[in-house]
This record gives sequence, C-alpha cells and structure tokens, in this order.
Amino acid sequence: MILADHNSCTACMACVDSCPNGVLNMKLDKNGYYIVSINKDIKCLDCGKCSRVCPVLNKFKYTGRHQSQFYAGWNTNLEDRKKSASGGAFSAIATTFLQNNGIVYGASIKGFDVVHIRVSSITDLYLLLGTKYQSSNLAQIYKQVRKDLKTGYTVLFSGLGCQIAGLLSFLSGVNTDNLYTIDMICGGISTILPMLQIKKSNLYTGIKSFRDKDNGWSSFGFKYNLKMIKNNGEIESCGDDNLVLKSFSSYLLKRPSCYDCHFKGFNRISDCTIGDFWGDRNFECEHRDGLSLVIIHSHKMLDIIHKSNLKLLPTAIKSAIEKNPNIYFSNYRIIKFLPSRAILLFLLRLNKNMLAYKLLCNTRLLVDYKLALCYTYKNIRKSINKV
Repeated sequence: MILADHNSCTACMACVDSCPNGVLNMKLDKNGYYIVSINKDIKCLDCGKCSRVCPVLNKFKYTGRHQSQFYAGWNTNLEDRKKSASGGAFSAIATTFLQNNGIVYGASIKGFDVVHIRVSSITDLYLLLGTKYQSSNLAQIYKQVRKDLKTGYTVLFSGLGCQIAGLLSFLSGVNTDNLYTIDMICGGISTILPMLQIKKSNLYTGIKSFRDKDNGWSSFGFKYNLKMIKNNGEIESCGDDNLVLKSFSSYLLKRPSCYDCHFKGFNRISDCTIGDFWGDRNFECEHRDGLSLVIIHSHKMLDIIHKSNLKLLPTAIKSAIEKNPNIYFSNYRIIKFLPSRAILLFLLRLNKNMLAYKLLCNTRLLVDYKLALCYTYKNIRKSINKV
C-alpha cells in the first residue's frame, strides 16, 4: 500500500472509495485537516487500487482540452440567482440537468459538516447552493457516481479541482461520455478546528451559511457573513469578524497540499470552472444580484449551457485573473514553514481561541507572514504580466 504523504495528500478520498476491503477511512488529524486512516484490524489485500487512483501519486495532468474560454455570467432566473452565492452559474447549469432527468452531485451543509450528496430532484437543488468554506467529506460518493454512469444517467459533478481529479482517476476504464464536471475557483482548504470549537459550545445545531447576499454582492470589498442555527431554531449572524472566516481568509491555516496545488491553471480537465468575478469593472449593473466568472474547458459543457438560463458574455483573460489569482497561482510553499503558522495551530489545538484570533488579526505580530505575502504577491504580478 502506497499513499500520498501528509504534505501532498488533498483528501480527495478516491483511495478510500477504491479500497475493496474497507481498509481505508478518513479522519480529522490534530490540526483539523482530513487525512487517510488505515484500519489495521482489516487485512490489506495489496491490490494497489488505492495507489493507482491517487491523482497526486500519478501526477494527474490536464490534457486533451481545447483552449479555455472566459466569460462573465449570471442566471437569468432572478429568484435562483438571489439564492446563489454570486451569479448563480451553478444553479442554472444544474437545473438543466435535473429538468432532463439527470443527476447532480455537490457539497452540502449537514449540521457542522460539509458533505457531498446526490440530488435527483429540482426541489432538493437548494441543498447544493451557496459557498462552503470547509473541507467536504466525499466518502462513498465516487462509487455512487460510477453506479449512476453505468446505469445510464447523465451526471453533473461539482467540487474542487483535486476532487474532480480524484473522481476522474477513480473512474478510469468507465465510459464518462455522460459525465460533466464543474470545479470551483479555490483559495485552499482551511483547518476545521475553529468550527469544532463552535460545535463544542453546544449553543448551535449547525451552520446556516458561510456568506449571503442580504446586502447585495460586490466585486470589491464584499463582506462575508457566517450564520449559525441556534438551539431554538433562530439564525444568528456572526458577521465576518470571527475565527472561522478569519482562518479561511488567511493563507496561514491552509492544509499543506494547498500551498502548492497541482490542480489549478487555465486549461483544466474539468468541463467548466466557476467562481465569483472579483474585480470586475465591465458589468457593474449586474453586481448587486451577483456575477459569476465562468471558464469553459469543453465543447459539450458549452452545449449544455446554451440550453440553460445562464447568460454568458466573453471577457478578457487579464480582466478575469487580475483579482482572481486562485485560478492559476498556487506557489505559497514558503508559508507552510512559517513560525506564525505553527504557533496558530498550536494555540487552536489548545483551544486558546482568543489568543489565536488576536494573533491572526495583528499584522505587526505576523511579520514573517507579511514578508512571505509581499514576496508571493510580486510573483503573482509577474505571472499576470506574462499572460
């Protein structure tokens, strides 16, 4: 049995679903990141399936796609658009699949966790809407996708770039003509420790949302808003001034593999990449209701979109990436070794949340982090100028 090491594993969970004997499981490590757990009470068959499906070990590459096309987009169904995190691109595409008896997979909030689920009805599509700033559990999902494809269903699967790679690697040898994939513009997965502390407080029954558009959407200065469900059923707005969102916004607390992600880039193996169109100045009249950045990587996805309520307008690559470096840049490796990162994780493990929060908010104390970001941002600007 050969598995990806701690620093490179993305927790895509393809290895877990591939194990025929149930030897592998996922668990949270001490720092609040999903890792592969080996059940030593079950005999490993040494079949090697876990190693063969790992997109990291096999250096899964983006090949076989035409030049990607960049668009600004929004759902023309205003009601669906308002329910979405930005322009409602995903809901528009997913609705088209469900209206034609297709199956849609995506991340959903369940209590304090984020899990991937299967949706076959438009009435349940709301479960997949909204942005989730937390690692998703995909255990058993790849098996369900494979079953649906073999049954003859048309399937839309949404997830992060590493999860799409995990799925496609898992489905090696399966006919994927009826599979469509959407990956999200990702800034990395953060530790779940702050959310676990909220859960232990026993004040809430779960997460309502990580952000909303109650005050509209904006391509500049958009404010996140964590909402929790109280024990009496009321919704409590925690704003953006909390450890959960501060941890997500900081590169200091990403899982190790996110500091050098191999699943970013302009031309991807997914059929489509979507996210917020941060920094847009060309479609300001559409901002309040939300604007999506849509990058099409395959002709078959473009054919589906033409049948949907998603309006697309071409945009220049430089306009799209100026405030969206997460599309293509992932060289943050220096941050993984910073003392401030180790100190923050140490404080979170000890439940010293107030100290962790003060450190995370105090840029004067995070000198090493500021210097690392300055160096990184210079490289980002160089990358933009090369496009």
